Amino acid sequence: MIKTTDTQCSTTKNSAPLIVRIGAEFIATTLAMFTIYTFYSFTTVIWGVNVLTIAAGTGFAYATAAYITSKISGGHLNPAVTVASMLTGRTPYAAGLCYIVAQVIGSIVAAGLFILTIPHMNSNVDPSQLNQGSGFDKKNWLTLIINGFEKGSLLSRQIKEINLSFGIVSALLVEVIAVILIVATALRSTDNEGNTKCGYATHIGIAYAAGSLLTYQITGASLNPARSTGIALFANFYDFEVNPLTQLWLFWVAPIFAAAIVSFAVLLTKLLREPHSPSALTNKHGNHNDSRISAQNNKSANTTNMNNATNANNAAYLTNSVRNK
Repeated sequence: MIKTTDTQCSTTKNSAPLIVRIGAEFIATTLAMFTIYTFYSFTTVIWGVNVLTIAAGTGFAYATAAYITSKISGGHLNPAVTVASMLTGRTPYAAGLCYIVAQVIGSIVAAGLFILTIPHMNSNVDPSQLNQGSGFDKKNWLTLIINGFEKGSLLSRQIKEINLSFGIVSALLVEVIAVILIVATALRSTDNEGNTKCGYATHIGIAYAAGSLLTYQITGASLNPARSTGIALFANFYDFEVNPLTQLWLFWVAPIFAAAIVSFAVLLTKLLREPHSPSALTNKHGNHNDSRISAQNNKSANTTNMNNATNANNAAYLTNSVRNK
């Protein structure tokens, strides 16, 4: 039977050059965001809104991208995760800022690629005979993946019919709670140097899936400032009732605030545990015991040396006495 230890299960140190780590964050974020944009829109058009499907797709997208980059950059893919990693001392600030820039640019590139994949309506077909989704223009497709609240919420039209609305408080609350879950999972799955532990990709994928279940119907499941930024920039060119850029601030404030909360909790826990941890107490008592034992050994050694010296002197005295006689 093979015994698996924590050492065998932990990852190697992320020692790749900074430019390689930045590139990994850019590529992986681009792939993850493009997958999410495409999956959200096409799945909704073809099968309708299904929160479980959206959550599963989100989890798989992030898990795959995190698995690709976990040994290189730590698989952040999200400015909130990077900020928390910086605040807890696991990622240098200079590297972290570069990661965030790469993540945002990756999301913008992904949004641009998504725009290119949107199907076009055939000009020789009667729009009245088209199936659901076939006659969607780009604005309709973007509506399915932009993040917003109140009138900018994905389900604002449906809930308006029953006199309900998702306000700013609801949006802030669910996004903060969901991102706390994601960031806490990310930090729990990395060591103090920022190296990912065994199962990081799986854990982070599950966290994103859970976050999607919580937020999708209220905000469209942002969970990531970069994800909201990329698609909002392109949606700005279309005539939406609520411009996504005017609500983008919430999808930066909520995740960064959540990252700060988790970071504070991690640092406070570390501060409270270290002076009273079993290992610290063991080392403390161990050092005292070692010092006491060492002192006793030195005392015994000195006593032995003195006895040996006395015996030698006595032997020399007796020898001289015999010779003199």
